[in-house]
Amino acid sequence: MRTIVLVMLRKPVAQGIIQKLHNNPSIRLLHESDYNNAHNAIRENAAEVALVEIAETGEYTADYCLALCAKLRASNCKLLLLCPEQDEGSVAMAVEAKQAGYIEDFIFYDASIEYLTSKLLAR
Repeated sequence: MRTIVLVMLRKPVAQGIIQKLHNNPSIRLLHESDYNNAHNAIRENAAEVALVEIAETGEYTADYCLALCAKLRASNCKLLLLCPEQDEGSVAMAVEAKQAGYIEDFIFYDASIEYLTSKLLAR
């Protein structure tokens, strides 16, 4: 069974992804809204993929999330960023992180649940 951890504040998005994939017996999804506990959740559950949301406001900025991704990389977990498309600074940082190989990919907030789930399953 493949474990995916959703590190995000957007509970409706996390619930939508979980609902979309709940009938897939080969996937185990966990939602972690406490970014400070993300590393433990990924390590303890041997997660293979993590989707990390860059928050539009508050402390979970692109800088914070990329530093978190650097920590999570040690877990051999595939990393995807959920990025606010209207924040040019976050987009630039996500593009740079992907090009440098720090993350596998990034997805914009306005992506559909179907697209998000397809990206998670492809990793």
